[in-house]
Amino acid sequence: MTSIKQKPNIVHFAVILAIFADLMFPKATAADSLVPSFTAMAGEPAMEAALEADPAYLPRASDRKPQRVIYVTVTAYSSTPDQTDNSPFVTANGTWVHDGTLAANFLRFGTKVRLPDFSGDKVYVVEDRMNQRYSYRADIWMETREAAKQFGVKTLKMEIF
Repeated sequence: MTSIKQKPNIVHFAVILAIFADLMFPKATAADSLVPSFTAMAGEPAMEAALEADPAYLPRASDRKPQRVIYVTVTAYSSTPDQTDNSPFVTANGTWVHDGTLAANFLRFGTKVRLPDFSGDKVYVVEDRMNQRYSYRADIWMETREAAKQFGVKTLKMEIF
C-alpha cells in the first residue's frame, strides 16, 4: 500500500515520463499540412505570370502598390557621435547602418518605404529611431556629414509598404 507522501512522487514521475516520451517520439501534427509548398504557391496568378516570364524572377516588394502615401518632413544624418549615441554605426534595431537605412519613430522596424520625389524607386527600410521629440519625421542615413548637411530639410512624398 502506498502512503500519502508517495503519491505526489508517482504523479511527478508519470508527468516526466510523458514529456520524455513526447520528446523522444514526436507525432505528426496537423500543422505539417500548413507548411506552404512551391506547388501551392505556383497556382497563384501573380506567381504563375512571374514564372512564365522568367522562372528565376519573383515579384519584388517594390512592384506592389503602397499601403499608404503621406507627405513627411525628411532630414538626413550621418554616423558622427554628436548626431548619434555612443555606438554611431549601430541602429536602434541592432543592425549596422547602410545605404537605405531610415530612422522614423512613427513606423515599425522593418517597414519599407519609398521617397519617389527624392530617390525614385529606391526602397528604404526603417531600422533606426530619431530623438523622441520628432514624431512624424524621417531621417535618411548618409555616409558623410557633408552629404547630410547638403540634403537639408525637405517635405517629401513617402510611400509606405
